Amino acid sequence: MPEPTWSITVDRERCMGTGTCLTYAAGTFGLDPEGKAVVLDPVTDELDPIRTAVEACPTRALSLVEEN
Repeated sequence: MPEPTWSITVDRERCMGTGTCLTYAAGTFGLDPEGKAVVLDPVTDELDPIRTAVEACPTRALSLVEEN
């Protein structure tokens, strides 16, 4: 599987555990035992759903950095 050309970060201080990210990219995101978002596998979902999940996060806890 190719290496992603982007990285995803989760600001655990901002994350409220709404699970919105799972709605759009359930293969990429999950919730840990504390109910906070975690990145499970950054290449499971296509970039568009991941981007949508990042943009839909109500607390802006997710960041997507595209690398050149």
